[in-house]
Amino acid sequence: MARGEMIRRFSKYLRATAGAATVEFIIIFPVLIWIVFSTFELGWITTRQMMLDRSVSLTIRDLRLGKIPNPTHDGLKELVCERATILRDCIDNIHMELVPMDEHSGIPQTSTQCVDRTGEIEPVESFNSGTASEVMFVRVCVVVDPLMPGMGVGAGLKLNGGGFAMVAFSAFKREP
Repeated sequence: MARGEMIRRFSKYLRATAGAATVEFIIIFPVLIWIVFSTFELGWITTRQMMLDRSVSLTIRDLRLGKIPNPTHDGLKELVCERATILRDCIDNIHMELVPMDEHSGIPQTSTQCVDRTGEIEPVESFNSGTASEVMFVRVCVVVDPLMPGMGVGAGLKLNGGGFAMVAFSAFKREP
């Protein structure tokens, strides 16, 4: 094959447009899939967070108004989990703390304690349902699993034994 023939064939090969759409698709497709999976994951996270916030609000409202006669730590956890119906294995993955709060110091500056799925040790619980006219701070942490742990936003979440922490908090003053 002569040199001119090789140049002609090579230039014909470079001008060919067959497969150009495939290259564009291969470049764009992963980005689109990441966006789709991230949209589903963020929607599911938002829904679970909303349900957790709502259940904590309803439970603390009942506690504040005295509708829960003898509040216990386990009883309040069960009530929060019962009201947040979409949180799977809520009882095993929830940590709740109620601490008295000084009206002038603001919220406690300690870090949020969550259930550690990697070990058998439970976090130290601080539970005090408070007395009449005492301001109480409530913090609830639930460890939940991502909907799609290896794709989209789910791949980038900080995991705690396979799940990530969702936190809800509130403050209330017990009615006398």
